[in-house]
Amino acid sequence: MNRLSQIFGAAIVIAIAVVFIVQFRPNAGPVQSSGTTCAVEVQGKCISSIEFNASRNLLAMRSVDENRLRAMGLRRITAEGLYERWLLNEDAKRLGISVSDDELTAELGSGRVRVSLPADKIRQLGYALGIREDLIRYLDVRNRQTKKFDSKQYERQIRAIAKMSPTDFRDYQRKELIAARMRDFIRARVRVGENEAFEQFSREKSTRTLSYVRFDRRFYSDLVVDTSEKAIQAWADANKEELDKTWEGRKSQYLPECRVARLITAEVRADEAEQGPEAGKAAAKARLEQAVERLKKGEGFADVARSASDDPSAARGGELGCVTRGRLSKPVEDRLFEMKAGEVSDPVETEDGFHVIKLEQIAKDAEAEKIGRLATARDLYIRHESERLAAEAAKQVLAATAGGKSLEDALATYMAQLTPATAPGAKPADRAAKQGAGDGKKDGQAEPGEAREPYTIATHPNRPTVETSLPFNVSGSPIVDARDSMEPARIAFQLEKPGDLPKDVVALENGYAVIQLKEKTSPTQEQWDKDREFYISAMRAAKQNDALVGYIRRLRSTLGTPKYDERLITESRPAEDGSGAPALPIEDEGE
Repeated sequence: MNRLSQIFGAAIVIAIAVVFIVQFRPNAGPVQSSGTTCAVEVQGKCISSIEFNASRNLLAMRSVDENRLRAMGLRRITAEGLYERWLLNEDAKRLGISVSDDELTAELGSGRVRVSLPADKIRQLGYALGIREDLIRYLDVRNRQTKKFDSKQYERQIRAIAKMSPTDFRDYQRKELIAARMRDFIRARVRVGENEAFEQFSREKSTRTLSYVRFDRRFYSDLVVDTSEKAIQAWADANKEELDKTWEGRKSQYLPECRVARLITAEVRADEAEQGPEAGKAAAKARLEQAVERLKKGEGFADVARSASDDPSAARGGELGCVTRGRLSKPVEDRLFEMKAGEVSDPVETEDGFHVIKLEQIAKDAEAEKIGRLATARDLYIRHESERLAAEAAKQVLAATAGGKSLEDALATYMAQLTPATAPGAKPADRAAKQGAGDGKKDGQAEPGEAREPYTIATHPNRPTVETSLPFNVSGSPIVDARDSMEPARIAFQLEKPGDLPKDVVALENGYAVIQLKEKTSPTQEQWDKDREFYISAMRAAKQNDALVGYIRRLRSTLGTPKYDERLITESRPAEDGSGAPALPIEDEGE
């Protein structure tokens, strides 16, 4: 019985071969040569527009959204894939890799056809195009009744999808199959040892947890930097070149006229608006009216702004600097430029809340320049000084912790000796009295309808505190505002045991941080045994992809660069309904 099965199977193979010889004999069927152009040219060789269109249709055959294919840039991707196919075919000649007629016949007879994508896009685009990493499409070449190869069904498929004769399609697929063999050859040379895989597994599955302290420039600029005119002028005198350069870029904001103003704002708060927008507005208006009553009783505008305003200028007593048009919301700006020097406005309503403005001075020409230069000097000075103070604080706490103190004790010692500056116009006695633990309200926030107390060292939202990160792996970002988001994790994985510190502080977007390793975990042998096969397979696939991309890159550098027919590979303008190209037959993929 086995002998009869072998004879019967051999007869089927011979029959299929005979069909292919008849179908693929020279000049069998019409050859689409009219209007052919070179989609890709390299070293004087031409990859025809016929092959380009066949490849594009094969890549697109499972997509019904032409707009998505256009957005993907499928035409250029197709051309790049054909160029890489040419590179692989050229190198195959050097290596002696080829495909026999019988091998090609067997592949086509099974309905397996190949197509090329750029190596660095195979993984990325494969999912979107519905094609696996082997870049095989399956055509339905079987008779639906007999389930056997049907030459007429085969020819209908390739003419409908590839728009090619059987002879041309066979030649086209030979090149694709050689390129596929080359990809397999390159990937097959990749090896992943178990020790290598376990080391990588350990790096990725190990976690670290950090204790850290942020030293934020905003804390220092609000509370610690000496912002007296004497300090600002001393810095300006010592840094005249930097000041002059910055002023040149800013002077248009002040000239020919600007208005020195202060602002008190009562914003519509989210908690107050829970009962509806009108309730939120009413609460904001009530808070502003309380501030206005304090002004009427003789309190200074700056003092009321510090304690009652929701605007960021509150820490500066509501000081906005010397304002030109275009810098404030339109209702506030319109009112400001109607006022006379010394006036205080009635409440002004905007989308955000309610505001009261005080116009202190109308400055023009030389006076505006003097004010503008001083404001520029102030900004630069505060930026530099807060940066210096934050860096010094972080290094001081790092040194104390390295000397044997706990991070908490080192920070507490530093904070105990920290002296707040007195902002111009502030009352030193009042501020000094508020540096303790506060009155139990979080970060100086007031209850709805109450004025907010000025921020103190104990209540400032950006004050230094000891924080703990979530567990993270080597590619994690435990401190989200690090200037280099990967640096804290990189440093953490160099620390050997909990309690260890790095040699230097970590730069943040708004200051510096001291970090200390709090906890480390490593994967267990049980975890490795469970994930070994999957992990080695995934790691091998990633390394194989990298190897293929690197190999193609080297071929590009040695075998020449391509010239593309831009008219052919440029996408047409997308249609709003996704139409624009004839629908391709969609067949079931084979197994």
